[in-house]
Amino acid sequence: MTSPLTQTQKETALSWVDFIRFIGSFLVVLAHIQNWGAGSKWAQDFYYVLSRIGVPLFFLISGYLLLSKQEALWTFFKKRASRIIIPFLVWSIIYDVQNSQAFENGVSLEGILKMFIRIFRGPREAHLWFFYFLIGLYLITPILRVFISKASNSDILYYIALWFLVVPLLFIVEEFTPIKNGFEIHYTGGYVGYFLLGYYLGRLDLKPPLFWSALGLFITGFLFTFAVFYFDLPPQKNELVFRSYPSLNITLMSLGAFILIKTIGEKISPQLAQLSREAGRASFGIYLIHPIIFTWMALGWNALGFQTNSGSSIFVIPLAALVNFLLSWLIILVISKIPILRAIV
Repeated sequence: MTSPLTQTQKETALSWVDFIRFIGSFLVVLAHIQNWGAGSKWAQDFYYVLSRIGVPLFFLISGYLLLSKQEALWTFFKKRASRIIIPFLVWSIIYDVQNSQAFENGVSLEGILKMFIRIFRGPREAHLWFFYFLIGLYLITPILRVFISKASNSDILYYIALWFLVVPLLFIVEEFTPIKNGFEIHYTGGYVGYFLLGYYLGRLDLKPPLFWSALGLFITGFLFTFAVFYFDLPPQKNELVFRSYPSLNITLMSLGAFILIKTIGEKISPQLAQLSREAGRASFGIYLIHPIIFTWMALGWNALGFQTNSGSSIFVIPLAALVNFLLSWLIILVISKIPILRAIV
């Protein structure tokens, strides 16, 4: 049994979650910079590889937050419907209209039906893929909660170990050896491992040795992933092995980063904690709107007579990401003040 958290412990827990959201949302923006800056390939790959931990960080904190609670099934889905389904539908429609010109000849029932079929089939903008996996995880979260409520630490670690076997390790084995799995074990696949890891690691009391182990894990995963992209290491056609979020190298890099940022987030100043809290509230909206802001930025930059693919990538990429992040944050703050629009962010 664990004792109830004191108010100070609750505030500390919230501060590191907000801090991870803050860092993760900026890294997601950084990940989607295209055709900004020129020159050093190593700089472009450095920033891109660093950004690969952004999405896993969100899966990890989602697992920690969702699996730490117990609530009625109806209550759970009612909350998720308002927080996820409404933004998912609205932003899918926005991006579908933008990208497919669905109603350039006028609005019709047939056009609306075709639009919803496209949304059902897959994301209408690249970054919206996150919804499709997150909603799938939400559907099994009540089942995972039952498991968590009865499971010992060894039970949870067994599930995590099984996920490592089925997902990142099996990706490598099947790619580089003649071994092909014939057993029906893929129900432990997907991103469920990140959910469980977030819950498990989020509850740990992080001692200094674990911090240094996490740093080693992050550096090792980062250097290997950087080599994969910089040298374009094989396999190029199978991104699952070394280039996807569940790949072994990116998983280890993300777990190391999660522990490091959590440790730092528990000790940040009240001022930075407040900033993280405000950014954390807007992080979902920033994630949703930032591709549109990049389009506006590029149009504005070109209108001034400048080229987005000029200047040193070392400086241009993080600067463009920061400008986008701040503009996105500002717009989301404005939207969140309008009652009729608040639900979409």
